[in-house]
Amino acid sequence: MCYLPDGKTVEQVFQWVTEVDYKGHRLNWLECKETIRPTKTEAPEEALKTTRFVHITDLPINASNIADTSRTGRLRWKIENEGFNTLKNGGYGMEHQYARKSYCALKNYFQFMQMAHLIHQLITLNTRFREDFMKAKNHPTLKNLWLDLVSAMQWLEFNEQELQRISCTRRQFRFTT
Repeated sequence: MCYLPDGKTVEQVFQWVTEVDYKGHRLNWLECKETIRPTKTEAPEEALKTTRFVHITDLPINASNIADTSRTGRLRWKIENEGFNTLKNGGYGMEHQYARKSYCALKNYFQFMQMAHLIHQLITLNTRFREDFMKAKNHPTLKNLWLDLVSAMQWLEFNEQELQRISCTRRQFRFTT
């Protein structure tokens, strides 16, 4: 049982099954039932909330690591869900039907979309970019920056020696939250 700052309590009950054979793979199944209990001032029937989380993993699980494994699975789900939501609703056009007849074209489009999303995250979460972006008097919009990047990738001629020099230079990225 754990206590939240607002006075509510959280109780988690775990169940798991190890070494489940699935097409020659050994997998582990785990379930977390999480119940959030209200404070004394709230009506119990209105505020009691139980949520069920189920995960399958190839990581070993036991009584000592079950809570951490479940929490990690929930975080991964959150990251993946937010990523797909951004790709669907953030201007990347994931729902466009460009490649209904070719699985290869569909897969290529999706991989390019993921690369674009990764580049976008690297740019916008980079500490230096954020500082420079905020200091600029007439800072461009992210959409304009993105269009500039696309234009550079389409029309810029790369110098092979310069690319080799850049690839051998150590870099460190710092990200904001």
